[in-house]
Amino acid sequence: MPEHKNNYKSNTMKTLILIAACCLLAIGQIQGKDFSRPESSNYIKGVEALNAGNAEKAYQYLNEEITQNPDNGYAHCYMALVCNFYGDMKLALYAANEGVKLIPEEDTEYRSFAYYTRGTLYMNAQAYDLAEKDLDEAIRLTPSDVENYKTRAEIHMDKGDYDDSLADLQTAIKLDSHADVYDLMMQLLEANPDPAFFDKVTSCYQGVTANR
Repeated sequence: MPEHKNNYKSNTMKTLILIAACCLLAIGQIQGKDFSRPESSNYIKGVEALNAGNAEKAYQYLNEEITQNPDNGYAHCYMALVCNFYGDMKLALYAANEGVKLIPEEDTEYRSFAYYTRGTLYMNAQAYDLAEKDLDEAIRLTPSDVENYKTRAEIHMDKGDYDDSLADLQTAIKLDSHADVYDLMMQLLEANPDPAFFDKVTSCYQGVTANR
């Protein structure tokens, strides 16, 4: 298994907390006239527990929410993250599929989140073509989300598409000059030590640091 895969798995809880923290701010907000996000107690407590890094509590609350409101695609999406943390890929993928199916089409932000979540699960399972397809859709829905480009860059790298990976990292940097891409760039250099490619990667990163 590539080293960057081990690094990814070792940082799973950190990733879950970051995702939950970003999305918690949007709970209950209305993004369009035709839908509203869930405000039920178990759902909110489940996301808050995930944000606090308590996967056990998050599972309990989200499981209760899904039992009571099985059509809450948002809860399924967060449950996918929790199940992935516990290593239950089958249940995580089921929950992610439910999230993609049930989150309203009008809620592009959370549908992007659902595709991103399922895409990372496919990436962990080394189903790279499916992962890339989901990240393509996540990017289509929210083209300014830096994390989507970073994750697709990792997928491209896993597939051996190094130039495509670098292009996604460059897009991430254009969107956010402070985007944390250093580790991925180092992994790119390790994966493809060709001198010409090395020059392209280092030139890109030096340009980023110069503009900070």
